[in-house]
Amino acid sequence: KNRPLSEQPFPFIIVDAMVIRIREDNRVRQRSLLIAVGINESGLREVLGIGLGDSESEDSWSEFFHGLKERGLNGVDLIVSDDHGGLVKAIRKHFQGVSWQRCQTHFMRNILDATPNSCRDEVKTRVRAVLDAPDMETARMMLDKTLEACTKKAPRAMKILENGFDDAVAVLALPERYRKRLRTTNSLERLNEEIRRRERVIRIFPNRESALRLIGALLLEIDTKWAEGRRYLDMDEFLIWRNNRAESRVFRQVS
Repeated sequence: KNRPLSEQPFPFIIVDAMVIRIREDNRVRQRSLLIAVGINESGLREVLGIGLGDSESEDSWSEFFHGLKERGLNGVDLIVSDDHGGLVKAIRKHFQGVSWQRCQTHFMRNILDATPNSCRDEVKTRVRAVLDAPDMETARMMLDKTLEACTKKAPRAMKILENGFDDAVAVLALPERYRKRLRTTNSLERLNEEIRRRERVIRIFPNRESALRLIGALLLEIDTKWAEGRRYLDMDEFLIWRNNRAESRVFRQVS
């Protein structure tokens, strides 16, 4: 929770929150457990930090991100999260210039929730094709076709698709091999399931400190397994791609 994060950059960050119950002032209150997982330049996952907020507000996330940066978090290129308003505002405030990838799983769910049952299968197939496009040009072409075919049938869903398109396909800027694992928060959702499995036994934490001790111990155990296991991503291609991108920017500035 307090260890330095300055030893090496973390190009990819995945963040999420889950609600737990804590007894405070003789009452049971719902609190947000904030979690950040990073993928370092060696391709290993690390649990970067956890925090407790009164809610998933911009202030709670801002305090959490400020703590990570104070501990030395650097080199972030992409952050993956869902579209919670307070979270997104905090990301844009504390990580200016960093790409934000909207979780495609949540994005698809938002679209389908706004789609009439009569055309849900068609919309799901078309949107899935947009998100699975091999490049941005193809994705935009398929987006236009989907909007043309489905706007009259599902106007609210198509508005969500059109407004969220750029954030949902930000990952297309990366080399192809990195897109599958970075287009959703699914890897962090599985971590949340492990926490929830332990939390169900306790049901209500007696105080904040006990919640951080138990959940922190579990995450420490998982983090150790990740450190001793196989690399989550082979970062060689990404590092070459990033260096070429930086050189291209310098060339354009000089020109």
